[in-house]
Amino acid sequence: MHARMNIPQQIELTIEPSGRRLTLSAGANLLQAAREAGLAVNAVCGGNGTCGSCKVKLISGDFSSITPKESAMRQNGSLPADERLACLTAALSNGKVHFPAESLASAQRLQLEGELNPIPLNPAVKRFDIDLSMNLSGEKLSAAESVRESLKVSGYLHTDLPDALLPRLNSLLEEHGQKASLVLNGQQIITALPPEQHMLGLAVDLGTTKLAAFLVDLESGQTLASGGALNPQVAYGEDVISRIQFTDEHKEGAATLQKAVVEGLNILAAELTAKVGLTPAAIVDGVIAGNTAMHHLLAGLPVHNLGTAPYHPSQVDAMTFAASTIGLNLAENAAVYLPPNIAGFVGGDHIAMLLATRARHTLKTVLALDIGTNTEISLLHKGRHLACSCASGPAFEGAHIRSGLRAVPGAIERVFIDGKDVKVQTIADQPAVGICGSGILDAVAELHRNNLIDHRGAFNKQDPRLVMRDGQPEFILVPAELSATQQAITLNRQDVQEIQLAKAAIRSGIEVLLREADCSAEEIDLFLVAGAFGTYLDLANCQRIGMFPRLELKRFRQVGNAAGSGARELLLSMDKRNEAGKMLGHIEYIELTTVKDYVEFYMDAIGL
Repeated sequence: MHARMNIPQQIELTIEPSGRRLTLSAGANLLQAAREAGLAVNAVCGGNGTCGSCKVKLISGDFSSITPKESAMRQNGSLPADERLACLTAALSNGKVHFPAESLASAQRLQLEGELNPIPLNPAVKRFDIDLSMNLSGEKLSAAESVRESLKVSGYLHTDLPDALLPRLNSLLEEHGQKASLVLNGQQIITALPPEQHMLGLAVDLGTTKLAAFLVDLESGQTLASGGALNPQVAYGEDVISRIQFTDEHKEGAATLQKAVVEGLNILAAELTAKVGLTPAAIVDGVIAGNTAMHHLLAGLPVHNLGTAPYHPSQVDAMTFAASTIGLNLAENAAVYLPPNIAGFVGGDHIAMLLATRARHTLKTVLALDIGTNTEISLLHKGRHLACSCASGPAFEGAHIRSGLRAVPGAIERVFIDGKDVKVQTIADQPAVGICGSGILDAVAELHRNNLIDHRGAFNKQDPRLVMRDGQPEFILVPAELSATQQAITLNRQDVQEIQLAKAAIRSGIEVLLREADCSAEEIDLFLVAGAFGTYLDLANCQRIGMFPRLELKRFRQVGNAAGSGARELLLSMDKRNEAGKMLGHIEYIELTTVKDYVEFYMDAIGL
């Protein structure tokens, strides 16, 4: 498969495993071609050839020559001889390529459930029931005139009944004995509903990696359906920095990322409403909570400043706009509410988490954090509320780990080492295909507990339980003959170091907040761990590797998807939206890059 001199103008390329055939210009990039075929290919680095996650097998045809980056990866063993990197490979003729499972952002475990508090219902939308079956006035008015008159009598003096809504309204009146319901947001009519149909809302936790959505009955407060998916933006970069760079380097980059996530949300909305026999047109209000970068990309706001010091967001206050302006397919005039952002890397999802956990409603000292590629931390102590953001990176999602992957079936999620015996638990009890974040953290803690690595993360080369590969020690978690991929699942020094760097980012953030508040770790009464990853953590192992301070385990509480729960509260209550707005004025944000001795905190936290 070598470069050819005579390159045809148009070629046909088959992309497996989807089997889709694409007509492309000769020289088309394989990563872009895969995206056109609907495959969400991992591209942790944003497609610049440094992460090695977009591996592809070239089945037939002619392709561009191997690049120096790929040659180097082959020499160090990170790129098999029969694979290339899609982001660095161009198709030059008709052919076929195959993306192996580990290159695809496949379906994974998504934490949907969080603690949901009972709250008085006060949604942004109101129901206005219409009954034209009895005309007591004696006047001969059209249905539209009767409805307009009813609205005025009920105090909706500035509400216009749009002509575009009349066909639907008339149809509903005819079908339901001259009865129907209007849904209003303030003075604006959102849509018309059958008289017995409840108002529905959509609450979303918009994560960097994952989407979690909830279909909520706004009249009962009940969650009718929930679902999750990967954030389609993952195909353009694993973390927010990669995506910001993507927007900087591509003229239509921001629009591409906005379109990708909106399409993902539209699919989720359709799936959830189908579960209750309806369509997304039944959704009359929405709340979407995400970190500041996800918020900006969704709303179409510029993100360049989020990638450069001093990391100022374009928008801090809450936003409300028509869902249709970003292509979100809800009821015709439905609005979407985005909660306020705290700072450049602490967004509305943290606000939602704080609302749901009631962290601000206690006199106790509370530390609350939501672990992800970007970890947000709040400390509430003696009337002060401090917050910071830590660049923990995607290692806890399995990125940059040689055998790492997301929490998919077959991923190792638990590890226990007992002498020479290595015991692993995989998601869904499937044969092991790799190791996900919680498993990696367990493995590092177990390696340290068994003296296989020292406090620096260096392997004890004299230990007979280690094997040598290319002159470097590594530990075998699952031998090749027991692995689903027929390749051994191992950890080496670099893998351990990735976890050390990630956990050091979190622990150093905690320590900076404690110092700024003049508070000791022992004074923490309640330690809240939120988010999908946080739900599956072994808290004792988090303490063993130094990610969390050593406190009694009874002080910790794993609260699940608290951001999703907070988004639901914001959907159900205008009072909660007001509380979210007021919260901003009481939060002291600490930008860690401006803390003079932060590097010392970070270096101290790297050790195990």
